[in-house]
Amino acid sequence: MTQDRFAVMDIGSNTIRILVAERDGAGFKTLHSGQIITRLAEQAHGNGWTLLDAAMERTVGGIAKLIDGAAAYRPFRICAAATHAVRQAANKEAFLNLVRKRLGFGLHVIPWEMEAALSLRGAAMVVGTAAPVLLFDIGGGSTEYICRGADGRIHAEGTALGVVRLTETYIRHAPLVAEEYARLEEYLRAELRGVAEKLDPARPFTLVGTAGTVTSIAAIIHNVVPFDAARINNLALTRGAVEGLLRRLGAMTIAQRSEMESLQEGREDLIIAGIGLTLATMEAFGVGGLTVSDAGIREGLMLA
Repeated sequence: MTQDRFAVMDIGSNTIRILVAERDGAGFKTLHSGQIITRLAEQAHGNGWTLLDAAMERTVGGIAKLIDGAAAYRPFRICAAATHAVRQAANKEAFLNLVRKRLGFGLHVIPWEMEAALSLRGAAMVVGTAAPVLLFDIGGGSTEYICRGADGRIHAEGTALGVVRLTETYIRHAPLVAEEYARLEEYLRAELRGVAEKLDPARPFTLVGTAGTVTSIAAIIHNVVPFDAARINNLALTRGAVEGLLRRLGAMTIAQRSEMESLQEGREDLIIAGIGLTLATMEAFGVGGLTVSDAGIREGLMLA
């Protein structure tokens, strides 16, 4: 083993992801990957952005579990990036200190602009760099929109449109209540109108979705069981297929959704808001479909 073996971690507002890889020239060789949902941002937006003690404990435990799960690939250097939930947290230092004390390493709290750039760099492994793209990265606490034009110039907009906050605010029932979804739609349209006006990507471009919400939608629609990033990458999602999934899942209880092999445990309540945000994104930018990338922040960190 060389000193070029890393365990890179994306500590998100809802999900923690790990990638163990070795640098290989300008790229890297993946040895192991995994993820776990800990919902670090649970109830934070309605609590002065204070992370709950239970959520912090779950997340520290989740980080430890993922590192233990990669033990066969030791020794490696850990590089862990924390995003929106930790950036915003009133008790950020308490969480960072808890990680240092329990796990013996620190987290890098990255600004949203860096988060966006890393997501685009990682997704480019899947969709390439030749054609203009508009990437959206749906997280638990935020969603970033990154536009790369034909000239290679990059423009980005950060939003607070995370699926944890959207679910806690708008989607209270399962099966889905039409009035709740209508309020969510209205809010998303208003928020994304401004994002679309600011970015105004040159056409034609490819809309690319990354992170767990979009990959979960793809896994369900295309029946990717068990989850396989290689099969998920570059899948196409049409607006009609996503609307059909909304009707299907919207009619289910949480218990019924939990029985679906293609839906990751922990997303049963969040998936509706995620579908709504995906559809609202297509509408705001006037496209009828998107391309899926499982690669994102972790891969971007490995290439940094």
